[in-house]
Amino acid sequence: MPNFIIYIKKENLMKAALACVEELREHHVPMLRAANLHELRLVHETNNMVITAEMKLRASLMRKESRCSHYRLDYPEMDNKNWQVWINIFKGENGETQLEKQAFNTWVTAQTKNEIEYNNKFTEN
Repeated sequence: MPNFIIYIKKENLMKAALACVEELREHHVPMLRAANLHELRLVHETNNMVITAEMKLRASLMRKESRCSHYRLDYPEMDNKNWQVWINIFKGENGETQLEKQAFNTWVTAQTKNEIEYNNKFTEN
């Protein structure tokens, strides 16, 4: 991730950094090659760094406030009304990175998730 947005963030700088990361993901990572297992490990590490940078940037752009180590010049105050949430990052069905808010203290366990899915089967029909 470019150094100019690691600690102090601002939307236009993060968008510029995201454009750099997307360029790496779309045009440079697919060109990586490995001649041996050591180089293959480096290819995987590089790909993972690009994915991680993209996730961090997208989550930082989504959060319109400052909280703990996430400080935004354009949103310097905490916003407990809208942002007492986790940001969950996952790959959507189309393969794109997806982000969603999840309120604090609403962590879903595997058992709870299974119960929800089980109950949804009966309420959908």
